[in-house]
Order: sequence, then structure tokens, then C-alpha cells
Amino acid sequence: MSNMFKALPIAFRMIFKDPVNLLLALFPTLIALGIYIFTAISIFRNSEQFLSILGSFLPVTSQTDVVAKFLAVVLIIFIFLIMSWSFIILVGIISAPFNSMLSYRIENKLTQHLITTNKQEAMNDLRQGLGQTFKNEFKKLIFISLVATIGFMANLFPPLYPIGFFLFALLLSIQFIDYSWSRHNMHFGSCLQDLMVNIVPYSLSGFFFLLLVTVPILNASIPSLATSYYTVLWLQRQNKIQL
Repeated sequence: MSNMFKALPIAFRMIFKDPVNLLLALFPTLIALGIYIFTAISIFRNSEQFLSILGSFLPVTSQTDVVAKFLAVVLIIFIFLIMSWSFIILVGIISAPFNSMLSYRIENKLTQHLITTNKQEAMNDLRQGLGQTFKNEFKKLIFISLVATIGFMANLFPPLYPIGFFLFALLLSIQFIDYSWSRHNMHFGSCLQDLMVNIVPYSLSGFFFLLLVTVPILNASIPSLATSYYTVLWLQRQNKIQL
């Protein structure tokens, strides 16, 4: 259990002490921030339309404008909450080639394999692996959609809330552990066995990242950090490194 906490500072160091890893980590973060900025600008540019639409559904009183503005604010907050919970999957898919290369370099570094520190060579390796990476992401998206649907259905019934949260936490961890699974060509049975054996550390750490996902702006850095963290944790759970 203590290795769950030991993996976090190592994950930070693996990103910030290697200039190529830092560059690979910045791309997903910038993509996430770009999505945030674009959405925020779109919402605020259309805030007047929100007000007029909401106002048309309200009875005409002296407080109509105030109520419409309040409801518009609530709607904007709701939209950002939805973004916080869903955009990690979107950003994770878009930034998959960078995360895949980041995970690859971190594993090689920790297992003391020779890796290049040349940015141009790293980018060439990244381009060569694009096809396989997107193929893996497509398969992962199908699995994520299935589990997410089950989790969503569970959250419709209050007694099943714990099951829903558990599934979402596990889902988040799987999204980033999969980079290691795919890199080692693990078939579904092996992935499932790894998941069952390590379900406690994977799900508990997933809860931690799930909480971070709900924090606007901060969650822009989650894809890179989670990729690094779960690469480190997976290597430790496979007895490939000692923390």
C-alpha cells in the first residue's frame, strides 16, 4: 500500500528531470488548456443567448432578469463540471501518442534501458508508433464506454452510488495503465488478471486522480501525471523495479 504513495514523487521526477519527458508532458496539458479556453470563450460569448433563452421560459416579473442571470451562472457551472468529468477521456485520446511515448521512456529509464535524449529522435519514434497507438486507443475507448455506461447507470440509483464511483475510479486508472499493457502486448486475460490482483491499489489511486479531475485548470495536468504515475506503479506491481 505504501508503494502507492512512493510512486507519486517518482512520477513527478520522471517528468521534470528529463527535458524530453517534460516536452511530451506539456503537449497534453496545452491541449487540455486549449479545450478549456475555447469552451470558456464560447460560453461567455453566448451568455446573452443563454439569458434570452432562459428568460423566455420564465414568467415576466420584476425579478425575471435576476433569475435568468442566476440560472445562466448555474448552467455555466454545470457545463464546467461536465467538462471536468469527461474531458480527461477526450484529452487522453487526443494526446495518446505523447502519453504513450512518455510511458515508454519512463519505463526504459527506470529499468535502466538506453533511451535517447535527442528531441528529434524522440519525435521520430513518436510518429512511427502513431498507428498502433490509435488502434490501442480505439479498443480502449470501446471498453471505457462500456464500463462508463455501467457506472452511469449505477449512479442513477442512490444505493448503487459506491459501485458507480468505484467503477469510474477503476476506469480512470485503466485508461493510463493500458499504456503499459499495450506496450507489452498483454492479451485481455493477462490484463484482467493484473487488474484483479492489483484492484486495491489501482482503484484507490484512481479515486485520488478522480478527485483531482474535478478541479478546473488543475486537471489539465492530470493526463501526463497519471501516465507517469501508473507507469511507475505498474512496474512496481510487476516486480520490475523497487520503490
